Amino acid sequence: MHIRDQKGFTLFEVVVVLIILCILVAVAIPKYFGLPEDAADSTLRSAVAELNAREKLAWAKWKADPDEPVDVGEIKDLKNFTVTGGDGNYQIIFDKHQRKAVVTRIPPSAEKAGYWELTGFTD
Repeated sequence: MHIRDQKGFTLFEVVVVLIILCILVAVAIPKYFGLPEDAADSTLRSAVAELNAREKLAWAKWKADPDEPVDVGEIKDLKNFTVTGGDGNYQIIFDKHQRKAVVTRIPPSAEKAGYWELTGFTD
């Protein structure tokens, strides 16, 4: 049997493929391990967005009828979240991942609705 008749990959080709696979794994693994934390952060941002939507709705109702008392709604009724704090400084905890966000509440004025501002994440 002649060497030319043999079929298969050379050692060089196998090494090149292994190097390419190692590079792909080195790039993909760090991104994969950060996904749960990124998802929890995004969920907390959406909770703050919901609180801002409630503030705008309450402010619009108040502007339409200033004599009617309007409540923003219980901040404790956010599903899957625990809200603690008061006096403008709050902490929102995403119950599933125990990820926490620090938020401040700016009260409404006659010209502008109140709003919630996310100031950071804690663990």
